[in-house]
Amino acid sequence: MKMTILSHAGLLVESQGKQLVCDPWLVGSAYWRSWWNYPPVAPELIATLKPDWIYLTHIHWDHFHGASLKLFSRDTPILVPFDRYTRIRDDLAHIGFTNIVELRHARRHVLADGIVLTSYQFSPFTDSAVVIEAEDTTILNANDAKFMGGPLDQILRRHPRIDFALRSHSSANPRSTFRYLDAPQEQTDDAEGYSRAFCAFMYRVRPRFAVPFASNHCHLHKDTWDYNRQITPPDVVARAFEIYQREHPFPTELKVMASGDSWDTASGFDITTSPWQTDRERQLAAYADSKRESLERTYAREARARIRDDVAQKYLLAIANATPYVLRMRFRGHPVLFDVRAGERRQGFLVDLWSRTVTVVDPATADPMMMRVIIPTEVFKAALLLKMFGHAGISKRLRWQATKADMGRLDLFSGILSWYEAEAIPFRKLLNRRFAVAYLARWREVLLYARLCVGRAARTRAARAGGTAAERPADAPAGSLATRPVHRPRIVRPHNQASPDSLSGVPRGNTRVSPCSRVSKAAGSIPAARRASCRACTGASIASSVSWKVPKCIPSERRAPRAMCARTASAGFM
Repeated sequence: MKMTILSHAGLLVESQGKQLVCDPWLVGSAYWRSWWNYPPVAPELIATLKPDWIYLTHIHWDHFHGASLKLFSRDTPILVPFDRYTRIRDDLAHIGFTNIVELRHARRHVLADGIVLTSYQFSPFTDSAVVIEAEDTTILNANDAKFMGGPLDQILRRHPRIDFALRSHSSANPRSTFRYLDAPQEQTDDAEGYSRAFCAFMYRVRPRFAVPFASNHCHLHKDTWDYNRQITPPDVVARAFEIYQREHPFPTELKVMASGDSWDTASGFDITTSPWQTDRERQLAAYADSKRESLERTYAREARARIRDDVAQKYLLAIANATPYVLRMRFRGHPVLFDVRAGERRQGFLVDLWSRTVTVVDPATADPMMMRVIIPTEVFKAALLLKMFGHAGISKRLRWQATKADMGRLDLFSGILSWYEAEAIPFRKLLNRRFAVAYLARWREVLLYARLCVGRAARTRAARAGGTAAERPADAPAGSLATRPVHRPRIVRPHNQASPDSLSGVPRGNTRVSPCSRVSKAAGSIPAARRASCRACTGASIASSVSWKVPKCIPSERRAPRAMCARTASAGFM
């Protein structure tokens, strides 16, 4: 058996002359020229791929990449997680694939004699991990799925010996694009949390080898270039992991593997030291220069982009009408401004979810402290027409701005856009057989959300009563969900006892310092303030927060018109 790293989240497993490829993003860029493979995939490596099966963990463009999928025969079996809605299947059919197999949660799928694949689904937006068993080797490709609690326990009980665990370790969410209007220098994301979460996950899984994975990308578009500083490279994760293991020893070896690096049962690891990792700044500059012509064409096209006011109003109004009353209540007297830009041209759309109205305004004259989303016209148009606002946020092409008092409300607005894309609102869309089939098998996940909601309610009551919000240590062990009160009187625990609220990580005493925090401080970064554990996040990496926005929806008055959603994959290489 041979395992080869292909790209950002691309993985090749070869056994008995068969090839299984996971999440092949092999050519071009993703998210409107924002994301690029780092390093780029060698054409010689791409030429060796003749997959017998392709597994896609989820629908995000850095995993479901249209231009890369089109490199393969349309009758190649495409394995996808079974979801409560059919978008991933529909988009594959739109490309032309004819052999699409939906895998049920936790069911073993025998690909060939001695090659078994098991898909595990997680999160309301349905990410997935896949366990591959071949020739007495077990690979857990966790990818972007942030398993915890009972769902993670299920994987570990069914696969007690894991040889390789691959997991993401950097920001793949819009959290870092949020800014406080009244405190612009204050950070809104916990950059060190991603390394900390990676280390904690590996402590819980305890594979033979841990591989930083699904974060091997960079940003070359001029709008997102500065976000390269917020990427957590594998070598930083390796240093954090080393320090973590000194405090919490466990028998796992970390291996940094880039595109083209491999391992096989006969000869072990074949890893080449690459200047892409050792001289990142210079390589990034050269990379951007090599793509300059393509980027300049993109800038010119984006400067010419236009969207008619009535078209924008129509689609924004559909989102407002789909938003349940219980969520619209939060926006009474708090509209959100879309500041849509193309070159020097600006358009403004004021979305009032409470009154379900969309008004055309001049963004230059709007209240400077109003909640707003600054977005390029081309991205805005695609997000509306293709129902892709969740993808737009991941692209980091958007800027979310609000005062501290309104930031929670804007975060909820971001979640509503993502729920609309994922067909989670209006609530009646969940009342179908697929939803029941999917979540009956994922009952542990439902229980996890219920316990998180109960914990959040308890913390809210404590805060209103004058106590301090409960703190969830970022490096506490996975699986336990109660909340440790930190308001007085203080509860004293033995030095080696885990906090009962811990979700991911290892036991720690009340005064122990996170080893990853030390790495961050040594590197000169400014650690972000710890956020409450139930801060809503929209399909994001659970690094500094662990709960999801679970909408308490009721049906809205009328169904939103169906957007042209079967274009995801073909647009993914933009």
